[in-house]
Parts: sequence; C-alpha cells; structure tokens
Amino acid sequence: MALAAAINPAARTYEEDARIKHLDFLCLAHGLPSEVKNNVLEYYLPCLEPVDIADPANHVRPNWCTDNETEFLYWRHTRFIFRTDDLTRTNLDNKINAAQTFIQNILCSTNHPARLFYMQPKKKIIFDIYLKIDLSVGGVAEIDDENLEALWRLLELLNGEMGHLQLKFIWKNDMNPNDLSAATKREVAANNTGPFAPIKQNLLTIVLAAANHYTTCIHAPATINLINRWARYLSPMTAIDPATTDAHRFALARDWTNLQVSRQVGKMWTTRNKSGA
Repeated sequence: MALAAAINPAARTYEEDARIKHLDFLCLAHGLPSEVKNNVLEYYLPCLEPVDIADPANHVRPNWCTDNETEFLYWRHTRFIFRTDDLTRTNLDNKINAAQTFIQNILCSTNHPARLFYMQPKKKIIFDIYLKIDLSVGGVAEIDDENLEALWRLLELLNGEMGHLQLKFIWKNDMNPNDLSAATKREVAANNTGPFAPIKQNLLTIVLAAANHYTTCIHAPATINLINRWARYLSPMTAIDPATTDAHRFALARDWTNLQVSRQVGKMWTTRNKSGA
C-alpha cells in the first residue's frame, strides 16, 4: 500500500503493518475517496507523528527515503505541525523564519518533487492554541500572546490561506509551565462532542473572525488608501505616517488583534462562570 511506503520501515511493527492493511481494506470497502482514506489512515496510525516545520532538520527527506517515489509518498502522507507548546518570545522569530523556509521551499513550491502546492484539499499544518490554566488556583484559561502572534505571522506566510491550517485548542495545566509532557495537555472537544464542544465552537468563532479581518488587510489592493486599509487597527495619523513601514503597521495590527482576542476569550469565561456552566 502507498501509505506504508511513506513510513520508516525500521519504525514500523508487524502490528502496525496489519493495522494499515485492515484500515485500508475498510476504507476501500466503504468506497471512501482517496483523500478521505489517506486522512483516516494518517489520523489513526500512531507511527505517523506530525513533523515540526519549525525545525530545519525536518526540511529534508529522511535518510530512509532512498528513492524519488518514497520521498513523494513521505511528503504527501506526513502530517505537519507548527509546534507551539515550547513557544517563547525568545524563540518565536527563529521558529517563524524556519516555517517561512518550509512554506517557500516545500509546501507552496511548484518545483518541489512532492508537488504539495497542487493538492486538493490543501495540505494542512496543525496549529495548537494552548488554553493555559493553573488548576491549583482555579483560574481562567488564557492564551499567550506569543501563541496568537505566531498564528497571525504564519497566516501572513501562507498569504492568508486558512485552508492550510488545522486549528486545535488544547487545555494546558500551567501549574508547572516548564512541564511539556502529554499528561499536562488535553485537546478541547477532540471529536466536537461533550460538554466542552460549545467552548471550542466559541473559541473557533473568535479566532477565525480575527483571522478573517487580518487576511482582509493582507489582501487589500494597492489602490485602497492607507486610512481605510488600516482603519480597524490604527489611528488615521499612524496609518498615513510616512515613517511607519508596512511591517510596523502589521506588527501593531497583531498587537491590537491579540488584545481583542484575549478580551473576548476572557469575557467568554466570565459569562460561563456567571451562568454556572
């Protein structure tokens, strides 16, 4: 099977080979389209851990990819992630720079052998948004500015193409901020069911609305005047100030967006707590 060839043979067990074949049979029996089948297989195979695009070491094919066909299958079937659990103000720029290289040379390159640029539906990058909460004091969940900043900057690199991003919201017990183990994390309503499903939907609504506004600004035509383009984020004086570069304007827009998203998330928690939900 094609997917099996995209996994490191040394990391594949007999049980995983059997599971691949069984899942492949079930997908074929139910007549699932190839893209859906691939998504099902990628999701259920533990050996297919997402590859962090912010690590330059992951920008080349693995040593076990010994021919072009195997490399093609590797890039096509490997899931990508922009890792955010270790994100800090110090390493943010380096991570974004590495992601930019990956997006330019692999994901959106028309010359890369895997031709990910032409995939439909679009090849996605997993992006985790951490809701940090100190359970020892029963505080409300908060999203770090760096986490949101990375999202908007990644969106810029993708030219506003949200279709390339797969957003996940993760509860993070922040009692010990340095503990990044799986035991401190849990996805919010992973299957879009359960008591936290409405929370996930509200969070998604807040973040997507902010992303849509930011994307509109990214795609603003050159003919639109600066005051109108930046009206949501900047004062007219700042928008037209000749000493202010577009890079600075976008930075100010991200700061404004972070503040608004944080306020809306905080308001959501306040309303929820008052209702006793």
